[in-house]
Amino acid sequence: MDFTRVLKRGTSGEDVLFCKQKLLVLGFYGDHITTVTKKTFGADTLEAVKRFQQQSGLTVDGVIGKETWAALFGDTTTKAEPITKVTVSDKAKAVCALALTRIGDLYVWGASGLTDLSDSKIQAKDDEYARAITFRDKQYKYGFSDLIAHDCSGFLSWLMRETGIWDDRKNCDGLWALCIAVARNELIAGDFLFRNSTTNANDETHVGLYLGRGMVIHAKGRDVGVVVEGINQGGSGYWHKCGRCKLLNQ
Repeated sequence: MDFTRVLKRGTSGEDVLFCKQKLLVLGFYGDHITTVTKKTFGADTLEAVKRFQQQSGLTVDGVIGKETWAALFGDTTTKAEPITKVTVSDKAKAVCALALTRIGDLYVWGASGLTDLSDSKIQAKDDEYARAITFRDKQYKYGFSDLIAHDCSGFLSWLMRETGIWDDRKNCDGLWALCIAVARNELIAGDFLFRNSTTNANDETHVGLYLGRGMVIHAKGRDVGVVVEGINQGGSGYWHKCGRCKLLNQ
């Protein structure tokens, strides 16, 4: 099959599947992907293309144009380099351990370790307070005690404050600014996962903490609070980018 069109996230067709199969053979997908059968160009393929481009010395834009196509199917095709195993730092271990003690906490917009969970306090914080209050009452009914509240970035900020890593509070964009980008197959416990705005890939709108073994903990929303889920529970493209926080790995 010859190059005929530019392929990027969102496109589909036989040529997309052809490229995906080549990337898989060369080892540029994460370990969680062992076969490719769909003809769509999704988030995992975007990540694989970028890693291939980086190792091939090409512009890293995640788009398969003429140059990337030629490099992908040329006589001297680049193979994926083995991933260097990184040791999980003591700081990252402490953050993950603390996070696991907070499963079931509330999601309240703007909160970061909020201890006053009265109706009036939640209402003052969150325009959608009724949902958070309903969830709070359900948790109390189920036997939860010592609950506190966070939003997604507030949760990670609180974890880092409580473990003595910093004394700050940052939003999702601010947390991403503290990270270096890593591929999904390079994730280690303590790394951050981000969702982007649907209209702006440079605007981070949600964040979670990777616990290892394919598990993520995050303050997901008012109806469910802080939960642990599989990394692909919302679909393989739910998390758009991965970052390793420099403050946890100094």
